Amino acid sequence: MKVKILHLYYDLMNLYGEYGNVKVLERHFQDQGFAVKVDNKTLGDELNFSQYDFIYIGCGTEKNLEHVSKHLANYREDIKEYIEKNGLILCTGNSFEMFGKSIDDKEMLNIFEYTVKRLKDRKTSDIIYTSDILTNKIVGFVNKMGEIENNYHNLFKVEFGIGCNKDNKYEGVYYKNFFGTYVSGPILARNPELLKLFVIKLCEKENIKYKEIKYENEEKAYKLVLTELEKRK
Repeated sequence: MKVKILHLYYDLMNLYGEYGNVKVLERHFQDQGFAVKVDNKTLGDELNFSQYDFIYIGCGTEKNLEHVSKHLANYREDIKEYIEKNGLILCTGNSFEMFGKSIDDKEMLNIFEYTVKRLKDRKTSDIIYTSDILTNKIVGFVNKMGEIENNYHNLFKVEFGIGCNKDNKYEGVYYKNFFGTYVSGPILARNPELLKLFVIKLCEKENIKYKEIKYENEEKAYKLVLTELEKRK
C-alpha cells in the first residue's frame, strides 16, 4: 500500500524546520508497512489534492504567507472539497491563518469563519495545551504575529502559555480532518500521541490494522520537555 504526502510550499513555509514533521510521518507510515512518496510543491506548480493521503503546510514569514495564499486561492474549491471529504491536513505556525476569511483587510481563502488581526509586536511562548481528542498534553513553542477571532472549531485548550487571541483560552483549528495550530517547529516529533493520531487515521482510511510500536526515545524526550514546562506553570 502506497501513501502519498504533499509537502506544500516546502521552500517558503519551512521557517522553523517544519520538514521534520514530514520526515517523522514518513518514518512512522513506513513502520506500519506503507510505501511512502513525498511530493514537494510550491508556487507555480499545478496542484491536484485528490491524489494525496496527507497534506502538510509549515510556518513562514508573513510576506511568504501572502505569496502562498494568493497561489492557493486558485485552488480554493479543490482544497475545500478535500477538507469536506475528510482529507488529512496539518497546518502549523501561521499557515492556517490563510484558511480563514481575512487577515486584516486582505481576503483569504474563506474556508472557515475566523478572521486574523495582525499584531504590532510578535508574541512568543513555550506552551502546554490539552485537547478532547488526546489523552496526553501538547508541548511546543508559539511565535506569532496574529490573533484569531470568531473561531468556532478550536483544537486545543490553553493550560500554559498563549492561545489564539488575548483571552488565551483556546488555540488552533480542528474541523473533520483539518488540523491547524500556531505551534511551530516539528510538533509531531515532539508529541508522539499526536503523531500516532495521524498514523491511526490513515490506517483506518486504508482499512489497515494499526500496529502498536513503541518509540522509547520519542516518549522519553516528550516526558522530559513536559516535566520542565510543568515546573514553570
